[in-house]
Amino acid sequence: MVQYKSYVAGWLDSSIHDFLRMLPACSTSAKYALVTCLDSNLDPRSLLAKSPELESIAANAKPLAKGFLLPTKLLLEADSRSQLFFGFDEVWFFPSERIQPKPDSACLVGPARIDQKSLDELGKWFSRNSCALALGDGEGLNFIVRARGLVTYLLGHSIEQPQPTMTPFETADSA
Repeated sequence: MVQYKSYVAGWLDSSIHDFLRMLPACSTSAKYALVTCLDSNLDPRSLLAKSPELESIAANAKPLAKGFLLPTKLLLEADSRSQLFFGFDEVWFFPSERIQPKPDSACLVGPARIDQKSLDELGKWFSRNSCALALGDGEGLNFIVRARGLVTYLLGHSIEQPQPTMTPFETADSA
């Protein structure tokens, strides 16, 4: 299991866009979102002035290093109107907007899954900033979340799941 104090890393056969459809807009522990990668671009702050998809949130986005921070509610609304996340993205969620920039070495974007060394490097930053949830997609969805009790083991087990393999489509002639 990949774990740092009360944080556990896992992996799901999903994406940030799919997960955001389920995230409640009123979560107090995830009130703010820090976007640090969009479609493999590690400088999403530079896209705020250029991207038509980000136009609706640009005025409310606060630059933070190469990323940008904004209320999660606005991010959810923008992604539901015009999909923002297509893969190889990274988003971090916090209860407060008073956070320090993400360490440059930290990356949750796939295809690699989170390992213990990566989580150990991120752990202090997570704790200091009360990070509630981190998501990075690419080939599946890497996540880090605070968890306790049996949920820790269930989520921790997910990182060991094999990636789905593509199966050929059967045709009516081959059946």
